[in-house]
Amino acid sequence: MAEYKQKLANSATATITLASLANGSGRGSTAIDNSSVLGIEADIMVKIKTASSGVSSNGYLDIYLIRSENGSNYDDSFGGSDAAFTPVNATKIGSMTANANSTTYIGVFNTAIAGNLPRKFCIGIVNNTGAALDGTGSNHAVTYTLKTLQS
Repeated sequence: MAEYKQKLANSATATITLASLANGSGRGSTAIDNSSVLGIEADIMVKIKTASSGVSSNGYLDIYLIRSENGSNYDDSFGGSDAAFTPVNATKIGSMTANANSTTYIGVFNTAIAGNLPRKFCIGIVNNTGAALDGTGSNHAVTYTLKTLQS
């Protein structure tokens, strides 16, 4: 009987502008094309840095998978480019605590909770830290690793 193992694609960086993202606001990444790799799921790494002041003691960020089966129509009428995002039907794949001033937080989230990946998808992040995120773009990052199966 064949043994199946996960096969990891090279990690890549998603295009998303998180610098100075206001509290209570969301941002979605540019579309990630899964039509050639055909990943079943992905690991998403989110790195953010909180503001130098005003962060809530119970601050957090929510991470979403914004799906598109045809590459044109996305969950919540998102446009598939680095832009503002308001979650309605997109699937939340996790949350990360971010409750101290001027601190870097890193979390890894798996998309399997949302089912198999479609042809294209985006990553959405909603800031609920109590303050705008740090204003330096390089202090934030979103990367992803697509996963397939191999025998």
